[in-house]
Amino acid sequence: MNLANDVELANTQAKLAELEARYEELQNEMAEDEHVRQVTMRSLKRYINQFKEEIARYQAHQAVQR
Repeated sequence: MNLANDVELANTQAKLAELEARYEELQNEMAEDEHVRQVTMRSLKRYINQFKEEIARYQAHQAVQR
């Protein structure tokens, strides 16, 4: 994924906020199947990290262009 403009940046930041909120919910949730909860949390964390990295790359690129 490569962000192309500020609209995509805003959309990615919104998605990141939703993922982080869901991750926080799962941390405090007692699940019937702990394994499924752990796998889901691991997956969410990967997406969170991916979005953070993409946002950082875009912002660094924008800073260089200015």
